[in-house]
Amino acid sequence: MKPYYEEGGVTIYHGDCREVLPGLDRCGLVATDPPYNAGKDYGAYKDNLSEEDYAGFMAEVADLSLGLAGNQFWVAPRYRLHLFLELLPSSHLVVIRRGAAGPYRGGWSDQFEIALAIGKPSRPDSDLWDNIRLKGEGYFFREETFGHPGYTPFPIMARAIALLGPGTVVDPFCGTGTSLVAAKAQNIEAVGIEVDEHSCEIAANRCRQTVMELGI
Repeated sequence: MKPYYEEGGVTIYHGDCREVLPGLDRCGLVATDPPYNAGKDYGAYKDNLSEEDYAGFMAEVADLSLGLAGNQFWVAPRYRLHLFLELLPSSHLVVIRRGAAGPYRGGWSDQFEIALAIGKPSRPDSDLWDNIRLKGEGYFFREETFGHPGYTPFPIMARAIALLGPGTVVDPFCGTGTSLVAAKAQNIEAVGIEVDEHSCEIAANRCRQTVMELGI
């Protein structure tokens, strides 16, 4: 498949990751924040599959991803943790704690997000991540989301890539390119796949504007 964008160590493919992943070379890390099947508007992708279809979709992508890299980092929905623990066996739970009160759901205030990691970090690190502003923190979350309903904060991807790289980073659901920008900023090559063309355009523009640096 011809890349949608290829420049400065970053390649973006516009298409279904299940069709693109089998054609990629092995990489150092798969880092992604997949859709949660929560009915959000992702443009070309319909985020309202049946539970069976969603589980099958994620299983297919997880199998392809595990065949591509030994190291994995998946931001996951808490209410589907059981599914992703099955799909990513031997993964380590990372808890990302909110710096401010989150939205209330059923009387409980959301105080954390989660991710699953596979692989030994390049340096010792805690599995409780603090000081990262998350969506839902209102006034305190100042990061540009580029109109993406499932935007992943840059510090999450930057830290994951620093810990579980080096080596090419692949993101099967790259959205507006946060993982790609985080990789490029650390002089790490990255490949992103996105089914929505508008998101591909935003990701490409962000990568063009990102300057490579040494470290993070």
